[in-house]
Amino acid sequence: MNIYAKFSVKAVGIDDCSAIDFSRYSYIIKLCHTSDRDNVISSEPETKFSQSGESSLHCINYTDSSSEFPVTYCDIYCAGVCTDKIYIKSFPDAGSSHDWTVLNKKFSKGETTQSKNYDKICNISSHRIFIDSQFPVGHPDDPFEKSKIERQLAARLKFQPSPVDFMHYQFPDQGNASICGPAAFFYTLLKDRPDLYSQYIKDLWNNGEASLGKLRITPSKGVCHPNNYTERTGDTRVPAIDWISMASLRDDENIFLDYDNPDNELSGLTMPEGIIKWVKAVGSDVIFHEMSLFHWPKNMVAKLSDYVDATNHVAVLIHHGMLKGIDSQYPTHWIVWDGKVTVVNTQKPVDEHTPDNELVDVKLFSWGQSKNMSSYSISRTLPFKKLCSYIYGGVVFNKIP
Repeated sequence: MNIYAKFSVKAVGIDDCSAIDFSRYSYIIKLCHTSDRDNVISSEPETKFSQSGESSLHCINYTDSSSEFPVTYCDIYCAGVCTDKIYIKSFPDAGSSHDWTVLNKKFSKGETTQSKNYDKICNISSHRIFIDSQFPVGHPDDPFEKSKIERQLAARLKFQPSPVDFMHYQFPDQGNASICGPAAFFYTLLKDRPDLYSQYIKDLWNNGEASLGKLRITPSKGVCHPNNYTERTGDTRVPAIDWISMASLRDDENIFLDYDNPDNELSGLTMPEGIIKWVKAVGSDVIFHEMSLFHWPKNMVAKLSDYVDATNHVAVLIHHGMLKGIDSQYPTHWIVWDGKVTVVNTQKPVDEHTPDNELVDVKLFSWGQSKNMSSYSISRTLPFKKLCSYIYGGVVFNKIP
C-alpha cells in the first residue's frame, strides 16, 4: 500500500513588514502504528520546505501486515532544532481533492522569547542600538521601541502616516533637522525599491549597521544616542524611522563631526556629490548634475524641468524660502520635482522664452509631502523669474532599478 502525505506551513502573528523564508526549515515525516504511536514504522529523509512553506508530495510505501491505516507524524526543524511535532493527514491516493494539512505556525514579532510556541523572526541584539537620552529603553515614550518602529514602517510602505507615533506624513520627513538631502534620496528609494528601503531600516535597528546597495552604513554613537531629539511631551522632532535611516546615512559621510542632534546644521548638510554617491550605490545612473553659488538663469531652470518624466528623478537644490515666503540668499534645501514647472494659465511646461512675470507652479516633494508649490504654507504661485531666484543646483538620475 502507498501512503500519500503533504502539508504546508502558514505564518501567523507577524507584522505587516516581516516575512518568513520557510526554505530555512526542514521536516521529517514518520509513519507510526495506530495502536502504538511511539512505534515508528518508517521514516522519510529530511526534506526542506519551499520558500512559501509548501512540503513536497510524499509517497510512502507501507508494507506492514496490519490492517490498520498508519498514523502520519511530522517533526519540523530549524537550524537543527525541532520546533514542532504535529500529526498530519495522509491518504491512500494522491487525489487533488484531499484536504491536506495546513499548520498555522506562530511567530513572534521579533521579541526575544524562551517560549517553545514561538520562533524569532530576526536576531535581536542583547542591547538596544538606538536609545533616546530623554526617554530610554523601558520608558513608555521610548521613540525607538520595536513595535513603534514596525508600526511606522508598515504605514510608510503603504504611503500612510502614523500619527500615534508622531509620524504625520506619508513620505520621509526631516522634521526640523537639516537632513533634507537624505530625505530626497529616500523619497526616491521608497518609491522605486521599497524592499531595499524597508530592509535597510530593519537592519539598522537590529544590528546598528546595514547595507545600502554598495554602501555599508554604520552610524556613530551620536546618531544612535541622539540628544535633544524629543520634546517633553514625547513628540519626536524627526519621526523615528526617518532618524534611523536618514541621520545614519548623512552621518556616514562625516569624518570629524557626529550627527547627534537635529539642531546640528553643519554636520547635516548635503552637497550634490552626496546625492550622486548614494544613487550610484543603489544602481542608478546620474545623467545631469550642476551646482552654483548663484541662482540659475531661466534657460537652466527650464532645462532641469525638461528632465522630469517617468524614467527620471530630479532632485533640486533650492533656498527654502521658495516654500516659506522668504527671499533667497543661498542654497539651503533639497527637494524632488514630481512634475515639470508649468505656466499656471496654460498648464504648459516653461521654456527659456517664458516671460519673467508669468506665474508658474510645480509639484514637488519636501518635508514628508508631495504637492504643488502653491499648496505649501504660503499658498502662492511665483513669477517664473522669482522661482529661478531660489534654484541653485540639481541632480538628475534614472529610476532606481
